[in-house]
Amino acid sequence: MFVAVGLGGCAGPRPRTYAQQGMDSVSNTCRTQPALCVGQESVVPVPRAAQVATLMAGAKLALDAEAKRAVESVLKKCAEDARSEVMLRYHDGKDPTVEQCNELVRNARGETVSRAIWLGEQMHAVALACAAEGLEAVIPGRFSIEPTYRLAQRTGTFTPLSRQEVELLKQPRFLYELKGTVSPDVVIHSGDLIRVSAVYDFKFFCSNAATTSAPGWRPLSKSASPTDPTQKNTYMDAFNLGHEQVLRVIPRWGILR
Repeated sequence: MFVAVGLGGCAGPRPRTYAQQGMDSVSNTCRTQPALCVGQESVVPVPRAAQVATLMAGAKLALDAEAKRAVESVLKKCAEDARSEVMLRYHDGKDPTVEQCNELVRNARGETVSRAIWLGEQMHAVALACAAEGLEAVIPGRFSIEPTYRLAQRTGTFTPLSRQEVELLKQPRFLYELKGTVSPDVVIHSGDLIRVSAVYDFKFFCSNAATTSAPGWRPLSKSASPTDPTQKNTYMDAFNLGHEQVLRVIPRWGILR
């Protein structure tokens, strides 16, 4: 998820805004720090030892194919189980109608929301707890659940905040400090939260029968067109990731870009 003026673990429509930040291109980075570059973007020859070191660093950052399959298997199961558990607990295991999804209820924060959003919040909480337990078994130390990152103006990069910092900033007098932070559901990293290799966000729907397409990425503005930037673009820019590294986890659909 990404945050404008506060944090929340809810699923369903959550209007947020975010001022996107530009990132250095590969070519520009190579011009300013040529020793870090190999391949087509290189502007000077790189010693073989430096090439090997760079490749080894990349290998340590990215999951291998087997680990990636294990991660995604855990996340898919968590999404499916979360929906089933919440529907069984709050809806007698029955699929809600569109009318029921649109009914207004109060959430734990006293806000009036649709039942669809409320159910999504419950599914989200169950899925995140499930993911924390499941991923610990397959990639211990290489993931974080709902970490919060804030842009460091001095370096132009997103850096993680501690849980204590986040709790402090959630106090009303400091809420403005959370504007522009990003908080994905699941972040896969090297063990260093700054070295992110993949981001996963859970997306839930309310009525199974009425849902004919997978829930998409949240647009950055209420009046966005299909070509406008979305939550996915926010994550890609914040962590310098490609399309295949920022993914949705959806019951029934599985893992989608």
